[in-house]
Amino acid sequence: METSWSLHLLSEILSAFSTDDPDNLRNAVNRVTEAVDAEVGAIFDRDGITCCIGLSPREGARLVELADARPAEVQIRSGTLHTCWATIGKEQLVVGRLGDPFDVEERSLLRAMARSIELSIGLLRAISAERHARDEAHHDATHDALTGLPNRRLVLEGLNQALAREPQGQMQQVVLFIDIDRFKIVNDAHGHAAGDQLLINVARMLRESVRESDLVGRLSGDEFIVISQTATVGAATDLAQRIIEAIRRPIVVAGTELSHSASIGIAFGETGQEAHALLENADIAMYQAKSRGRGHWAIFQESMRAEARERLYLEGELRHAIENGEIESFYQPIYRLSDRSLVGFEALARWRHRQLGLLPPSAFIPQAEASEVIVHIDLEVLNQAAGAMARWQRIDGLADLRLSSNLSARTLNEARLQQRIAGILDSSELAPGSLYLEITETMLVDDIQSTTATINGLRDLGVRLAIDDFGTGYSSLLYLKRFPVGVLKIDHSFVDGLVTNPEDEMIAGAIISLAKALGLEVVAEGVETEDQRRIVARLGSDFGQGYLFGRPQGQKETLRLIEDYASSRRHHSHA
Repeated sequence: METSWSLHLLSEILSAFSTDDPDNLRNAVNRVTEAVDAEVGAIFDRDGITCCIGLSPREGARLVELADARPAEVQIRSGTLHTCWATIGKEQLVVGRLGDPFDVEERSLLRAMARSIELSIGLLRAISAERHARDEAHHDATHDALTGLPNRRLVLEGLNQALAREPQGQMQQVVLFIDIDRFKIVNDAHGHAAGDQLLINVARMLRESVRESDLVGRLSGDEFIVISQTATVGAATDLAQRIIEAIRRPIVVAGTELSHSASIGIAFGETGQEAHALLENADIAMYQAKSRGRGHWAIFQESMRAEARERLYLEGELRHAIENGEIESFYQPIYRLSDRSLVGFEALARWRHRQLGLLPPSAFIPQAEASEVIVHIDLEVLNQAAGAMARWQRIDGLADLRLSSNLSARTLNEARLQQRIAGILDSSELAPGSLYLEITETMLVDDIQSTTATINGLRDLGVRLAIDDFGTGYSSLLYLKRFPVGVLKIDHSFVDGLVTNPEDEMIAGAIISLAKALGLEVVAEGVETEDQRRIVARLGSDFGQGYLFGRPQGQKETLRLIEDYASSRRHHSHA
């Protein structure tokens, strides 16, 4: 056989291998059998046949049994099969024909073909491994490792492609920006493993809530994205509500039931719009949804952009205010209604802005509560107030004065809250029993697992709780008995209508009766008139707080009030 023809056959064998063809090996064996006018070709090892042409399964199995002997002839149903054997790595190649035996040149050619197949298989495996590694690297670069969802990079690519296409009919691209409410609290209270499990469950819930054609991705942390097409605003809001309800379902992680919710921002895209701009719009809408409370959605409006810039500016200003000591503690007195004796003060935050002057809580607390800034404000107000109260208690006759200070939901769930409050008590030398930390009743039961651990830690310090705005939430009597609650504060909205609205008087009376049955003291907030004072006293409220008794004042003005009060008490006792 001519050398050029032999080389041509070898190149045919190599060309039979294509990295995109799943039948590579069969194609190569077929080329071998054709090259030497054979009817049979097979590759096998001790475990069985890898590839076989021209033999029945039983005859193929017979070849495997004869592999060690490598006979020159094998009897098959069709007659005597003349064979030629060659090694391919750990496998064997056998070629057989029913005609003449193979000559020396054919045998040499078949061994060269076997070597070509071995080299081709090795090359193919290397190429496949490289491609697999490349595919894995691309997947890792474009997908979230925890949830398996597309990451920000792939989301932006997909969204840009969608926005570049002309919409079909009335269909429009819509982005839902989904943020898990208070996710940091889950991590702090239950550990990162529980937080990861929650994120995995959210990813699953999102996939189950959307269509196959929709794109679900995880942007970062607790932020997810859904990209869909819709013909109406109503369809988009229905999807958002469906997602909120799905995520709201509690899950059990490590024996603990986790309750959670999501806020969703909705933004509609326009052809040619940049993906990052549309995501930004949805993000802005999400913050608007959060401002309405947990578990809400909001649709992006252009006016929200200015509000977002204002929020960002205000948050930066607040951080500077904390660093520069511009947050001050003001004090509103609390009096016993039966004899108008001073029993303590509630500490309230004020911002002494370098340009705008003294700002009330309504000007900055809502924004602070949307970020970690509120934790710094709460603890700064408490720190100032604890030091002041410890000094005031040293005034003759005022050792029993007590302090109420507010904790936001974020602060209550701060991981090191117990240690930080213990530090404030130690440095100020304020007796723990003098301190009442005010929380809302909603906060008391919102995440009962983490709340229980935190409040038990505060109880161990000797601190007590005052439940603020009582009557506006959904407290359970069980929690009021279970936790170290000492005071219920009737919300000012009920006190406002006492004189004119009989229903408010009934509600206030019911709250006071409940508190008395549980052995709790009652503070009526927002008492501004003598008529209101008279009614809450008649209903059985222990204490009153409001403009009738005094407005919140700074430390100097409050000290003058205290000194005047102490002087008056001494005067009356000597009279």
